[in-house]
Amino acid sequence: MENICKIRNNSLFLQSQSNHISLLISRIFTLAEVSNMMHNDYSAGASVSVARLDDSVLEKIEKGQICVNFYTLVLVQKGRMSYRLKGNLIELGENDLVLVPPNYPVSYDSYTEDLQAINLMIEDDYYNKVLAFDENLMGMEYSYAYDLLPVFHLSEGKAELFAVLSRQIHNTYSVPHLYRQEMIDHLVHVVQLLFSELLYGSNMQPSHDLPNKQNIFKIFLHLASRNFRKERQIKFYADRLNITTTYLSRTVKEMSGHTINAYLNTYLYNEICKLLRSSSYNISEISEMLFFNDQSALTNFFKTRSGMSPMAYRRSFEGK
Repeated sequence: MENICKIRNNSLFLQSQSNHISLLISRIFTLAEVSNMMHNDYSAGASVSVARLDDSVLEKIEKGQICVNFYTLVLVQKGRMSYRLKGNLIELGENDLVLVPPNYPVSYDSYTEDLQAINLMIEDDYYNKVLAFDENLMGMEYSYAYDLLPVFHLSEGKAELFAVLSRQIHNTYSVPHLYRQEMIDHLVHVVQLLFSELLYGSNMQPSHDLPNKQNIFKIFLHLASRNFRKERQIKFYADRLNITTTYLSRTVKEMSGHTINAYLNTYLYNEICKLLRSSSYNISEISEMLFFNDQSALTNFFKTRSGMSPMAYRRSFEGK
């Protein structure tokens, strides 16, 4: 098997040896690279790919980090598997669904021999393009789900729905059709609706009659995803929920195990990464757009989370 890429300085890379894929220091992989490794019927140039995950696929991947530039949704249908996120072990069992946003490093830790899972992969730009068709979903940020709420346990009905949607996407790509792209757009949109329901539930608007802490938490997530660029004070969100800052902080911590600041900082960091990767705004302009006091404040915030400067991060994507 040929090398997929070569070692260059301290870059992240993947190199195949014999029948194994050796992940020494991760680099960012494309949907085509990963899909061609996982299965042989990937449609060249497709923005969406569906692959089966089992022990025969995962045994090719030696333990180590991998980072991809597309959304990955994995549903375990049988058996168990685990992976590591920032040193934490995440366990997946039957009907567990996980979303991995683009540019998050992950490493598979273990899996059972009877593992059967579906891996739905969607390119970043295409995912956001479809998302923009729905005004109710525009502006929602999903990356924190992987960072803070990584695993969702689906009911039998929702697990079957995800499996059916994935099969339909795969089959639609496999058969030439005049309206094939429109059909794919629709199916991907339904997947987005399903995931939004898991994140936010059916009540996505603030209400003065909040029945329980779970509703407060869901509405906070919705408000935060739309307002984090400018509003990063707890009082802003507490006022809109008509509760005290103390009660909101305690509720979010109790429901998720994480603080309000952790959520807002995660949204903010992911937005900076997106602007550095996909826009020509300079650091000063980005700091103004995101209401930092100055360019230095943004740089310090970013370096604390990523270990590199914003410009070093941007340069790592040049030419890709």
